[in-house]
Formats: sequence, C-alpha cells, structure tokens
Amino acid sequence: MTYFEQIRHLYGIATQEGFGFEATELVQPLPLILKGYYLTLGKHAAVNYSHNRLLKPDQIVFSQDEYLIFYEENQGVVFWGIKKSDLALPNPPVYGNYSGDEMNPDWHQECATTDGFLLLMAVYNGVLGGLEFNANSFEAVPLETVVYVQENYVELKEISHATQRVFTIDYEEMVSLSFDKEGNCTGTFIGTNDGERFDKMLDQLDIEWSYISLEDEEI
Repeated sequence: MTYFEQIRHLYGIATQEGFGFEATELVQPLPLILKGYYLTLGKHAAVNYSHNRLLKPDQIVFSQDEYLIFYEENQGVVFWGIKKSDLALPNPPVYGNYSGDEMNPDWHQECATTDGFLLLMAVYNGVLGGLEFNANSFEAVPLETVVYVQENYVELKEISHATQRVFTIDYEEMVSLSFDKEGNCTGTFIGTNDGERFDKMLDQLDIEWSYISLEDEEI
C-alpha cells in the first residue's frame, strides 16, 4: 500500500471516497505528492484537523527564510514546511520549525518524504482523537511493555524518530511511544477504529492510562 492508501485503511476511508479541495483552490505551487493529497484527502476532518492541522490552501504561505508552510501544531508553536528550492521535487523532505519564532527559526528534517510526513500526522492525529478509540499516558512505561510492542507490532521506521517511535498492526492499530534522551519510554499513545481491537490493546498493554476515550462515553 502507498502511504495514502495506508491512511485510508487506518481511517476506514473507501478508495472511491473523496475529501479533496478543488484544484482552483490551490493558489500556491505545490509538489506533486502534496497537491494530490490536497485534492483527495485534504478536507477529511479526522485525518487533518483533529489535533495538528493541515493548513487550508488559502493559509499556505512562505516563511521569511523561504519554507512553504502547510502544517501547524495544535497550539501554533511548531510549523512544518518544504524548502522553496525543493518544491520542484515530486515528493520532497518536510522540515519542522520548533523554535516557535519565525524570526529565529530552528528547522529540522521531520521526514524524508512529504507522503511519509502526511502519514505521520495522520497517525498523531489519530491517536490523539482522530480515531474513534484512543488512549494516552504520560507515565513511565515498563520495559516489558516496550518489548511487547516491539515484538508484536511492526515499527514504521521511515517515520519514527529516536524520541517518538510509531508501530502498527496492519494499519488497524497504532501505537506511538515517546522516549527521553536516555532511552526511557515516557509516554504512550494508541488508537484504532475497531472497538474489539481497542479492548484487546487496553488488556495487553501494561500502562497507567492518563486518558481513555471510552470514559467519555460513560459521563
């Protein structure tokens, strides 16, 4: 599956379903892969706007240091973009400015490809509310639980980092683990659209959960 097909599978979006902007709405020059995403999945609320946000076409701008900004963190502190010099590439790298200040940017490569970055954001958004069933914890994770995830899930190494690693089972279940500089697991985020799978995940992961979406239904 392509990254876009993986996003559709994760969120249960049929191949023929379109959630795209109109071509006439795309006012900035976009790399081929990003243009295709805007035209097919750009308007899907759960995928693109449940936590971090894909910028609407009329919000896409160039930073002062010539990055095309098209995605922002949910609190508006981090922005992601593509170097102007890379826009002619069909699937260029994506960089994040983590300084919170456009005048003093601190750009780091987030993903080697644009479609990989869009999958990463779909995962983050999913485990933070975009998927129907989700949970998170900001407590230390037992080593045994980390090993369980490593042995039973497939790591998506192309979109993982040393401090945030992403795992899946068939793009039906997602697990994202946070690590500190010493390699200790300090947080867990999980999500799925399948209630039975979610119950199983809660049973099998030895986690002190900070939030479980099912609890919202009980209020």
